[in-house]
Amino acid sequence: MSDYNNTITQLQDNFAWTYPATESKPLVHVIEDNGDMRMLIKEEFCNEYRVILSEDGLIGYKKTLTNIPDIIICDIQMPGLNGINLCRLLKEDVRTSHIPIVLITVDNDDECVLNGLENGADDYLIKPFNFSILKARVDNLLKLRQQLLKLFLNKSDTVLSPVKPSDTNEKFLKKACEIIDRNLSNSKFEANDFAREIGMSRAQIYRKTKIITGQSVKEFIRIIRLKKAADLLVSTDFNVSEIAYQVGFSSAAYFSSSFSNYFKISPSQYMSLNKY
Repeated sequence: MSDYNNTITQLQDNFAWTYPATESKPLVHVIEDNGDMRMLIKEEFCNEYRVILSEDGLIGYKKTLTNIPDIIICDIQMPGLNGINLCRLLKEDVRTSHIPIVLITVDNDDECVLNGLENGADDYLIKPFNFSILKARVDNLLKLRQQLLKLFLNKSDTVLSPVKPSDTNEKFLKKACEIIDRNLSNSKFEANDFAREIGMSRAQIYRKTKIITGQSVKEFIRIIRLKKAADLLVSTDFNVSEIAYQVGFSSAAYFSSSFSNYFKISPSQYMSLNKY
């Protein structure tokens, strides 16, 4: 296992995302050592999804770091790096922790299933399974993620609920919000600065932010600024222009326009309706 551990460490340090982030179809990564099963799963998803394939856990780990898929379907029983250990590695890595993982296994033992779930798996299926059920579960996991990001984006404030140690997506969002908050008044703080502070390449942070929030890094930063502005409008005595500069807008007019587009109400109207 030491060779695998050394290789994994090198992959963690060296690989950056390279797949185009502009594709409209979600990207499914199938990690399965059985060639026939890989192709059967691919055929089930290829019409509505983009699909990449890996024949073992180590290759799957490498491709996940470079492609950052939208969801992973992974066999548990694989030589070298098995599905459970791969799941744990991906869920502990801030670059990949948001990716839903469906484990598939021939082992119907409750202990095996529990082990997978405890290491971060989002769902599982026992072989042989109905491929329509697999597709339905993948669809549901992606829809749930979309619902969660809409809930986050529709909140008027930037405060996140207390995070659990295993909730890596919430921890990522919390860290991202804290970084933006520290640089709130700096109108020149942009995607490159954000990526550097969070410790990821710009390409990786773009892909992860896009998947979790549905926004580009630039738009995500702008939304956090607007949410903070909404807090200040009702909790302080600063006027609209003062708040605009405090949250990093170099133009009060552009701030008012952006605020109105996002909240569907002007800053002054928001203040009068919400301030006690």
